[in-house]
Amino acid sequence: MRFPPGPITNALVIINLVIAVVLLVPLWWQYAVVSGGLFPIRLSGDNSAFEGVGFLVPALLTPLSAAFLHGGIMHVLMNMLMLLLIGKMVERVLGGNLYLGLYLVGAYAAAGTEWLAAVMQWPMSADMMAPAIGASGAISAIIGAYVLLFPNQHPKPWGPVPAHIARPMHLTVAWVGLNLALGFVGPGLGISIAIWSHIGGFVAGLFLARPLLLWRYRKA
Repeated sequence: MRFPPGPITNALVIINLVIAVVLLVPLWWQYAVVSGGLFPIRLSGDNSAFEGVGFLVPALLTPLSAAFLHGGIMHVLMNMLMLLLIGKMVERVLGGNLYLGLYLVGAYAAAGTEWLAAVMQWPMSADMMAPAIGASGAISAIIGAYVLLFPNQHPKPWGPVPAHIARPMHLTVAWVGLNLALGFVGPGLGISIAIWSHIGGFVAGLFLARPLLLWRYRKA
């Protein structure tokens, strides 16, 4: 299978890898996470616990900064491999600008869902003071768009629910179930998974894929 060039995907991968290499210095990584990580408590407007930090990324920008921070080389390599495998296909269909927009919106959708889960104390949600980092929320939006744009079988209705509505519903249920399962077994394996970020990003990708596709080819 030959992958398209995907310049935006390539740029995102390179930027993430460079940042990960630079932050191999432990003290730099710790400072970057405190400064630019996604802390639900900061999104709620409380910065009191961070008064001693020299520089803080503005809270409303932390969904973006956190998406370029990772918990180590294996974390970033796994995320970037997934992005390379599916991102170029989605970029080819949507075009570079809309694809990048989807990626950034996915980062915010993931952060918003993570924050809401922490505030509402949903099952397996993060603590308000626990930082969420990594590109997986934004990548989940790309995955959501991919599974909708490249179906492996013809969509089918659910009883009275038409196929074009039933498919996103089916994919959402499957993705939520997968991530809840990962969230359940992850701690036993020593892995912390921000499942609500994954879910929020995926749903954003699902429901934005078709409007973005129609917008790109609006003059066709």
